[in-house]
Amino acid sequence: MKKYVLAFLIWVMIIPIAILNGGFREHILVNLGVLARPLSGIILSVCIFVVAWFSIPKIRNCTKKDYIIFGVMWFILTNLFDLSAYIRSGEGFSGLLHSYNILTGNTWLLVVLSALLSPVIVMKIRKNKS
Repeated sequence: MKKYVLAFLIWVMIIPIAILNGGFREHILVNLGVLARPLSGIILSVCIFVVAWFSIPKIRNCTKKDYIIFGVMWFILTNLFDLSAYIRSGEGFSGLLHSYNILTGNTWLLVVLSALLSPVIVMKIRKNKS
């Protein structure tokens, strides 16, 4: 159970990064026009992977199943966190669904896939290096 709490706490570290990334998009990247949203999604995806790279290996005695569970947990938590923002803004669930539309330049799908897959990918890479 402790390893799942640690995986949750690692995910919590991603929240301020995501908020800062949103601010960076709205205040800096916005000058890039239609490129702002996709670039922001790519940046956040890379940040999620970097957090996973440095923190997931610190959780000891994990099986492949644990890393899969970490990824699923991060995927669900990331979507719930974003959904809560859409609910607060009045857009609700339809806002979250709209964010999955890559045709609008939104890279949310990349972000949640990063959350889902980063724990497993990190451990596969690290295992192959050792």
